[in-house]
Amino acid sequence: MNRNYLLVSLVAIGFATVSPAQEKPEVKPEATVKEIPKSGQPGQDSPKVVDGGSTKTESGNSWFPVTDLDLGTYFGSEVGVGVFRFKNPTDKPVAWKSMQGSCTCTRAVFKIGDRRYEMSSKPTPNMLVRVRKDKTGPEQNERVEQITIEPGEEGEVEVHIEMHGVQGVRQATLDVHTDDEKLQQFKLKWHATGAQMFVVSPAEVNLNKMTWNEMREFTVTVSSPLNKDFNITRMDDAGKAFTVAWEKAMSGENAVWTIRGKYGPVDSETAGGGGVLKFYTDVRGESTFMVRVMAFVQGPLEVKPGGFLPLGLIRKGNALVKEIVFEPNDGTKLEATKMTFEKLSVPEEFVSVTSKQDGGKLIVSMSISAQAPTGMMKGELVVQLNHPLVKEKRIMFNGFVR
Repeated sequence: MNRNYLLVSLVAIGFATVSPAQEKPEVKPEATVKEIPKSGQPGQDSPKVVDGGSTKTESGNSWFPVTDLDLGTYFGSEVGVGVFRFKNPTDKPVAWKSMQGSCTCTRAVFKIGDRRYEMSSKPTPNMLVRVRKDKTGPEQNERVEQITIEPGEEGEVEVHIEMHGVQGVRQATLDVHTDDEKLQQFKLKWHATGAQMFVVSPAEVNLNKMTWNEMREFTVTVSSPLNKDFNITRMDDAGKAFTVAWEKAMSGENAVWTIRGKYGPVDSETAGGGGVLKFYTDVRGESTFMVRVMAFVQGPLEVKPGGFLPLGLIRKGNALVKEIVFEPNDGTKLEATKMTFEKLSVPEEFVSVTSKQDGGKLIVSMSISAQAPTGMMKGELVVQLNHPLVKEKRIMFNGFVR
């Protein structure tokens, strides 16, 4: 019996040795997402900040547990923000220098303890500054060439990428050189995906050339590939030149909004060019979309050479005549009802003005007398008109009699 018991024991021990131990499956950590305060703009969600966390992944190195971040999906002109955390693993101070961000890296913020550094693409690409702020004073930027991280010191790099309405993946990188012998250079990479929340058709309304007193109509349809059913809640004031209405229809489960508008007449004597209509929805905290209306609007009249008439050098004893042409764009038979001078540098007896019609044009002639005294010749010619919209035009002039 003792022999049999010994054999059974040896077999049991053999099985215990050969059986593989149960291992837990490897779980790769996911980047966390936190909210930062809202900017206060209506229709704009709190920007998402993707935090790389502090757990080692395949994309990390000896300093950074994560060196490659997916910032998620963004719409329109939202800004993607990510955070790379790091720690100096060496027993000596290490300098980061020669930093180079890609053109899509709009901003990088380095936070180490109570120190803060920033690098942005504007106004000077890749310029590194240290940001200092007193308790009572404003922030002050001091240009620096490097960042020094003490032994064992921890910090984070906050990176930004502006989407600018990009569709698809937009990538950015930051290259940093160091004097760490084991990691002399590292690259941080992040990307975001731009998606189309609303489809506006046509993407841009072009009303072409029109006069100030015309009115033209346009129609636009709007749908959302991401939100089948949504509502337009309001629109920003677009001014007196626009009249806009919208209505909803369902195409199966999908909402299709039809926007009908009118543009004109333009209540201004300055040539215009359409405008941008901004609509708010009930999607994701009042997400917005734009309808761009393009037009080349001729003002009610053109004045040549414009609101300023250069007289140049006037030789003493010689008379000078200059013409100003007023050309209406709306068929008005233009007349000058009154013409006067203001702010003259010489007595009024040395300047005069007359007008005549040439087809549809009004021509105003200003004359400088041959007896005008030497010196500066300047002032304003005020022309009052019979136009229904433009009642008065002021023409500044100057020259020198010598």
